[in-house]
Amino acid sequence: MRDVDIRPRAGDAFDVLISVTWPFVPTIKVSFAIERQPQFPASPVLVLRWSLLGGVGALASRFIASLDRLPGGVRLDGDRLLLDIPRLAERASGASWLPYVRSLELHTVDDRFVVDAELEIGD
Repeated sequence: MRDVDIRPRAGDAFDVLISVTWPFVPTIKVSFAIERQPQFPASPVLVLRWSLLGGVGALASRFIASLDRLPGGVRLDGDRLLLDIPRLAERASGASWLPYVRSLELHTVDDRFVVDAELEIGD
């Protein structure tokens, strides 16, 4: 892989453009839409629906899942990418703030990601 460019779009969606180093292979565009926000603390998983050239995406999903190389906290389920926020936070040394999270949502507007968080500190 040579380059990854993430482009947020309005309406809780974004595109990921992947450039590879292989000759004659064009940039690959994967589109994502936020399907379900995490629900803290019961189900702190962000669910994204992704698409890649129609039916090619289904084949790619099976291939990627068979490699078993996704990082902990990231799971591929068909055309859905599930991001387990607590497991990912552990990887980035961010788990210490998780007990305070009451809600955490990811949204997009043109060219921007917006994180909306509600924290509770104390009783």
